[in-house]
Amino acid sequence: MTDTDKQPTFLFHDYETFGTHPALDRPAQFAAIRTDSEFNVIGEPEVFYCKPADDYLPQPGAVLITGITPQEARAKGENEAAFAARIHS
Repeated sequence: MTDTDKQPTFLFHDYETFGTHPALDRPAQFAAIRTDSEFNVIGEPEVFYCKPADDYLPQPGAVLITGITPQEARAKGENEAAFAARIHS
């Protein structure tokens, strides 16, 4: 392990949903970027999407606010289990 591997870093992340109620609404997108202690970006930003379930209707207001349509999430995304596993890996 080098000295740079021991340096503190920060992970900034953003989590978007298809609604405003955290207990009921489904994920749409996760994005993250890591910086060093001087806030210089380390590596590449992470952005990935979650496919909406077939039986779920996103709130139109959430789509307008985030700009993430169900069609985009379906085309670019993965199922919710894979999405969650990717966040925690």
